[in-house]
Amino acid sequence: MTVKSLETYLQQHKNLVQSLPLSTLSETRLGIDAAFYLSQVLDSKDSTSPHRGAREPLLAATGGVPLSLAAQVEDDLRVLEKLKIKPVFVFPGLLPKKASRAHGPGTPSGGINPATLSNPPFGGSNGTEYADEMRERREAWELYERGQTEQAETLFEGRSMITHWELWRSVLRMFRNRNVEFLVAPYTAAAQLVYLMRHQKAYINAIYSSNDILIFPSVDKIITSISFDAKPQPTFTFVSKRSIISDLASSLPSIPNMPQNNAISDDLFMDSAILAGVEHISIFPPLATPEVVTFPKTVELVRHYKTGHACVMAFNEDPRVKVPGTAPTSTSQYADQFMRTRAMYKYSLILSSDGTVQPLPLAVPAPAPAAGNSFNLTAADIPQDLHEVFTHRLPDEIYFYLSRGLLSPHALIWLTSGMVVEKPPLCNGETSDYRRFIKEVITESVTGPRAMTLALISSVIHTFWTSRRVIGVFWFDQNSQVPGTPGPGQNQNKGIPHMSRETTQAVERITSWLVPTSIIEDELRLQMSSTIDFALCLGATSNGQRAGRTRNKSKFLERKDEVVANVIWRFLDLRGFLAPDHSHAPLARAMYAALKQSRTNDKFQDPLFLFLELIRAGVLHWNLWGGRPYSGGPSFGDDDEKKCMLLVMRVISLVPLNTKPQPWTAPLSRELLAFNSFARALSRSLRTLVETTALNLLLRGDANRAREDLLDIAMALPFQNDTNTGFGILAKVYLDALHAIYEERIVSRDDPGVFEAKESAMECVDDTFEGVRGPRTEVERGFRFWDAALCAVRQMHADGQISPELADAFESAQSWLEPRRP
Repeated sequence: MTVKSLETYLQQHKNLVQSLPLSTLSETRLGIDAAFYLSQVLDSKDSTSPHRGAREPLLAATGGVPLSLAAQVEDDLRVLEKLKIKPVFVFPGLLPKKASRAHGPGTPSGGINPATLSNPPFGGSNGTEYADEMRERREAWELYERGQTEQAETLFEGRSMITHWELWRSVLRMFRNRNVEFLVAPYTAAAQLVYLMRHQKAYINAIYSSNDILIFPSVDKIITSISFDAKPQPTFTFVSKRSIISDLASSLPSIPNMPQNNAISDDLFMDSAILAGVEHISIFPPLATPEVVTFPKTVELVRHYKTGHACVMAFNEDPRVKVPGTAPTSTSQYADQFMRTRAMYKYSLILSSDGTVQPLPLAVPAPAPAAGNSFNLTAADIPQDLHEVFTHRLPDEIYFYLSRGLLSPHALIWLTSGMVVEKPPLCNGETSDYRRFIKEVITESVTGPRAMTLALISSVIHTFWTSRRVIGVFWFDQNSQVPGTPGPGQNQNKGIPHMSRETTQAVERITSWLVPTSIIEDELRLQMSSTIDFALCLGATSNGQRAGRTRNKSKFLERKDEVVANVIWRFLDLRGFLAPDHSHAPLARAMYAALKQSRTNDKFQDPLFLFLELIRAGVLHWNLWGGRPYSGGPSFGDDDEKKCMLLVMRVISLVPLNTKPQPWTAPLSRELLAFNSFARALSRSLRTLVETTALNLLLRGDANRAREDLLDIAMALPFQNDTNTGFGILAKVYLDALHAIYEERIVSRDDPGVFEAKESAMECVDDTFEGVRGPRTEVERGFRFWDAALCAVRQMHADGQISPELADAFESAQSWLEPRRP
């Protein structure tokens, strides 16, 4: 995170910001803060490249990931490759603790008081940050519905709430294809970059990051921006902390009797930057005035009190600093949080070259201390309670798997923080349908993906974690409490039941899946496949004899294909698709029947799985959400026809649309965005579950743990990326155009004029979706997915797994759709 007042200071003192040709870095290794880089990509505005600037103002209205992101990252990687610069991307990992120890009345010792959160789950004590985002998205839709598209686009922009973790799978796939080095830090990316640069082997030669990395001692020059497409050649800008400190020292008033002519130490610079506001602590309240306090003024204030801690303690009783109701003699929450943040920088935990997680000062030799700076640290100087700053310790093996991209840190953050923080979706989650789904189905159910995810981790590490209470914190639930705090009356938050009997039994049951490579290779030959996926795993268990073969256990899994196949089988078992004897349960029979009639190249496996999960959860139907029709739904026909069209749109919208690398310019659908929120939440929770299934398999020792193919394993697992609303909108535009062109009711595809009307509707699709590759073939592919979904529904109905009313709804929609298809 950029220190804003320092950034302003640098903008005002342009002599401190230097620029050089990017070719200056040729034959070097450039360490890049991946989150910072991706934020720069998303915010790029001025560029001559057709792909430059992945800013997509309508992303908050369509969902998914930026469509032009991949092309832009590819362009940047090509520039670096051409200049012989080796990039090393570092992603951040687990979140350090953001809450201080509570001192207020009524809070148990060691608990956390929501009122004292420096950065609470919802961005403010009353969720005001989310409230503003939700209000602006609501207003944007109202403007769009009134035809004020430009004003709507302005409000939508920046409200997609997208983070680097929502982009990283597609980015890592590019890294793998281009052999780009990357690392996921155990905690902060900045600390890991400092370690890589200060290591005696100099793993990197320069750092591209935000300016808060200057807080770390012994960091001097950093690159703050790169113009990849600057003419006549790419350039970069950099700053030097020594130059900044020298400039600050010369501009500050002299203090009598101060040695070394107003020298500013690294420690004083660190304290000033922290008080100016960084990612893990807000700006020091006395500095948060209507007139922005400049960075030199902050330095002057800290210098006056000698240290940041003394400065904060001088304001300890100030009502702007101390939380009302705390004891007069107690330390303010801000002072406590300041020291924790300072320790986070001073003793940052990094992943060392030998695979252990340790404090940065112990991992690399420190340079000789400059005058006025701290002495060199030893092991005896490292605080023993760093778990109060970061998290309780996880096994080094987990941090290693995280570092190589086997899993994202989400599940580890849930476990270590004790919270699953649920933010509002892009549709704002205003309906009781969505809130019930995210709370009762996804989070708090004993068979829900989040409970299973936590059980998979806690069951194979220290027993401390098996009793760890984890709760869901929902933006809509006024009773959501932070762990360790009392709720009003009896309204205590229900914990996620990851240690329930049913959950732990399911986790233990999946250990029966240790299918050897010989059987997997036989199945690849029998099914004439080259890919380990849902289709192969379901085919290998499609009858009693074949399912029986999978009960033959291997002693040890070696190859990547063995690991991937057994992870998918275990995942299918956890989700109730496979029975304890490895045979098909009803959901598997439905999915396998649908896949058998689908084309392999249509890539329907993930969408079909989501379809069946949504059917089971009771949220895929033809009814309106909360009885309210949203814009972008069916436009023509009577109520029955609108129901049929709505069901078709929702089903088809589960399929990823084949798009070009450019921002979305087609129509929008608020109705489909509401449905997309269900699919998005489910897809992400299932991705986290399948990743932790792989983690569990490795930690149990069921496979070779010293592996070089961890990223390959991760890339072979399902649910790689979010899907936007595009395919549903494509289907809607075609059906709406057909209805408008052929004004009479279509009874048969052979009715006079129907063929010509369909051709005209297809021309309308071609004109509307310039950013889609082959709109006509995509329309046909979308309706083929409907066929597969209908096949699954019929199988589930035959097995008695769905209500007759839902089965009838699909049959009615099929009868309505059939004569209208191309």
